[in-house]
Amino acid sequence: MPDTKGKLTRGLESIGDFLEDMSSLEVQTYTGSIDVAVDTALGDDGKLKSITDLLAAAKATGNNLKLCAVTKMMCDGDAINLVPEGDFQEHIQKVHAASVKAGIDTRHGLLALFGGMVGLSSNK
Repeated sequence: MPDTKGKLTRGLESIGDFLEDMSSLEVQTYTGSIDVAVDTALGDDGKLKSITDLLAAAKATGNNLKLCAVTKMMCDGDAINLVPEGDFQEHIQKVHAASVKAGIDTRHGLLALFGGMVGLSSNK
């Protein structure tokens, strides 16, 4: 007999994980350079590690990285911004703003897809 209760539980957990991930958007913008050896930048599978792994390795080895802007947006519209006290170079500001917009657009698309899958499409 199929394990429908287990599948349903796993499905609900997946939906919960999705909704938790969608509840906020955080964008961090760094300046500086990452100087790591190729062998430390590659995973066991020979592929380039994630940017998160590279940032952690760079911070641990004393690379010159500077966190210059952070934006965290909640699903209710609240936002927390950390921007530099002094000059915020225009090209860095543009990259950060574009990343925030891309994150918002991606979430809108995922929510529309999910809503369409469960019959909550707003295109009726």
